[in-house]
Amino acid sequence: MAASDTADVVEKTKKPPVLSSLWDLTILEAFDQGATTAKYVTFYVVTPEDELFFGQLFRPKKEITLADYNAALEYVPDSEIYPEVPKDTALTIAPDHWDDTSAFVKRPGLNSYESMQESDFVPKGLLEETLIMERLAKSPHPNIINYLGCRVRRGRITSIVLERLGQTLMQYIREPEFAELDKTKFVDTLEAAVAHLHALGLAHNDINPYNIMIKDGGVPVLIDFGSCQPFGGRLQSLGSPGWYEELFFTSQAKHDAYSLKKLREWIEKPE
Repeated sequence: MAASDTADVVEKTKKPPVLSSLWDLTILEAFDQGATTAKYVTFYVVTPEDELFFGQLFRPKKEITLADYNAALEYVPDSEIYPEVPKDTALTIAPDHWDDTSAFVKRPGLNSYESMQESDFVPKGLLEETLIMERLAKSPHPNIINYLGCRVRRGRITSIVLERLGQTLMQYIREPEFAELDKTKFVDTLEAAVAHLHALGLAHNDINPYNIMIKDGGVPVLIDFGSCQPFGGRLQSLGSPGWYEELFFTSQAKHDAYSLKKLREWIEKPE
């Protein structure tokens, strides 16, 4: 039996961890547009070794027991979610002491896994964002999220490790301190961070209140570089509805200009 065949057999016989609580799972409900009842439920667990077990059930969440979840979990091969470490790029490996409490560990976009199975969409997205963060780490900016490195297991990138911050702008607008915020200075500071990106030949392409974090009592930090690519680069993921002028499929500075203009208006009367 060839080595690859042996690996396939081993992967197919991997047993999921036995869950003792629903808190061990990430559970997502899928709704058709306009529906009030979920079409199905997807769920997954990632082990300490970064192995993914995934399941899907076509029943209302309130009818699903812990035993049902345990029985439905199946192992997902690394190749479906994790990109191989590129041979021509030196990666920053995150120290082991950074975990989910001391840092933000960003794993592949598993929300889209069930609709993108048997494609390279999920691993490609993680690889692209890792390479962007490596590039930004060489030209840091105080208002761009701090990259601590990536995690590598079994020859593949399994996550990106970033500094942990407490609130998004969308959360911060509900705090009493928001009323005292110098909103003009806030957006000016963001514009400086975006200008830094553009000087590197990159566009963010998804600036919105959920992708801006707050630190030091009101200082903005730009996050989520999953849609960031060099100018003219083809994008896997688009901007957020309501924060772009028109549908787009390539990276361009004008997308950021539109989002920043809208943000300057929005922050005066946030919805």
